[in-house]
Amino acid sequence: MSRSRARILVLAAFAAVIALTAFPSAAGAHGPVAPVASSYLARVGAVPPGLEAKVIDGDQRMWLRVPASKTVVVLDYRGAPYLRFSPAGVEVNQNSAMYYLNQTPVAETPPPTLTAATPPSWHRVSGGHDYGWHDGRLHALATVALSPGAAFVGRWSVPLVVDGRLSPISGGLWHADNPSIVWFWPIVVVLLCVLAAWRVRRPALDAAVSRLVAVAILIATAAAALGRGLHGRPTLGVLQLIELVVVLAFVAWGLYRVLLQRPGYFSYFVVAFVGLWEGVVLIPTLVHGFVLIALPASVARACAVLCLGGGVGLLVLAFRLSDQLQGRRARSRGEVDERSSVSAST
Repeated sequence: MSRSRARILVLAAFAAVIALTAFPSAAGAHGPVAPVASSYLARVGAVPPGLEAKVIDGDQRMWLRVPASKTVVVLDYRGAPYLRFSPAGVEVNQNSAMYYLNQTPVAETPPPTLTAATPPSWHRVSGGHDYGWHDGRLHALATVALSPGAAFVGRWSVPLVVDGRLSPISGGLWHADNPSIVWFWPIVVVLLCVLAAWRVRRPALDAAVSRLVAVAILIATAAAALGRGLHGRPTLGVLQLIELVVVLAFVAWGLYRVLLQRPGYFSYFVVAFVGLWEGVVLIPTLVHGFVLIALPASVARACAVLCLGGGVGLLVLAFRLSDQLQGRRARSRGEVDERSSVSAST
């Protein structure tokens, strides 16, 4: 494959990665699924005795665990029963307006005839005793205009009926200003440092800088994957666990190749793409105040900086290493041809 064609394919793949991560198909009807950052954060303040509740995805979803001995009904926006926790498991009322609104994507507009008095139609959704659902009451106050510098937005409430008695979950919504745009400056600094080494045109320096950048990307990718996998959720699903294992296995392979072997330009291409993918996923941490993954905000943003700046820089170095390999092969072929011509003449 010619170098120009290889570069076109690499850039096309890079563009595809950016498109897939910048416009995730899992966004659904109620904001992003598993967002890594948000400008708003809902916190639980009071929970009925014996129950365990947690807000996940910033201000998007409510998670509730109920003892097997209790019966708890979650009421929807119109006061109709939406979810029922019982010794048999968790059931959803398909005659609830909230049931229609929480379909992903939204199947249809809730029938206007549905009211709190509409007889419920219960359908089992889980045999366990915990469940999570999107609840617009958590972020309904996000549209309220805030005074400059204000953090607390207001209070929210999710009504429950616990063993026949009304007992809500309540809490508050907070807002955080966006982080400083200065966080984007280190991305430029990392890239400029790589380009400075690239301009020297010394193969030994290119190899050393490539190793250093690749190790930084792999460490940042591992930290970000762990943070996103844990994500502050009460449980870790099978698919999340598989994704985490795959990423960590790739990082282990990359560190082995970079630190203990002589990696070629293709290995660096792969590391750069994975780093860029992780960096694009982490971009919201650079533009929103609350970081939702299980990492300190500064660490998550530093991982985004290393993945984005290092990923682009490593791509540039990988192209240089590819050119150097092509040059060595051309010189080797020239030497072979020269020896052949000398032998033929003699």
